Amino acid sequence: MTRYLIAGMLLPASLTIAYVILRRPIREICEEIGFEKARQRFHQQRERLEARFLAALGRLDPEEQERWEEADWRPDVVWARDRKTRTLNALAAVRFDPPPFSDLPSPRATALFEYRDGRWTTDGLWFDDMSPDEAIAHQRQLEPVIISRHRTTQAGDAAL
Repeated sequence: MTRYLIAGMLLPASLTIAYVILRRPIREICEEIGFEKARQRFHQQRERLEARFLAALGRLDPEEQERWEEADWRPDVVWARDRKTRTLNALAAVRFDPPPFSDLPSPRATALFEYRDGRWTTDGLWFDDMSPDEAIAHQRQLEPVIISRHRTTQAGDAAL
């Protein structure tokens, strides 16, 4: 009888310890599998996502939308996760024409896209005067997703 009582106490304790130890590695494996699928979808839908970004931006600020319509969308994409929600984000670099008769460098910005519920979305949010890497460093709630060597990189993926 005592043997069953001890086993009844050890089993839940062992399962709890196993859960605590294995939770993070299992989450990371699942995130990596989901990341590959999300990354492929982003590259397949990039032009449509840029158009959605402009439409969302137009609802927020029509004047800013005009500026972005003339922007040069760079092929590089930097990937990040929200530290709290673990939502995957794509940060796309954008360059604008410099002001006329100016020796200043081309203005730049970063457009933000989110992968929610298996779909890429955008609310028209952007980071002015920042590259995608600078935007991640500036936004402490974002952490970079490091593309490991065994992953096949897509054209336009910026390796961190």
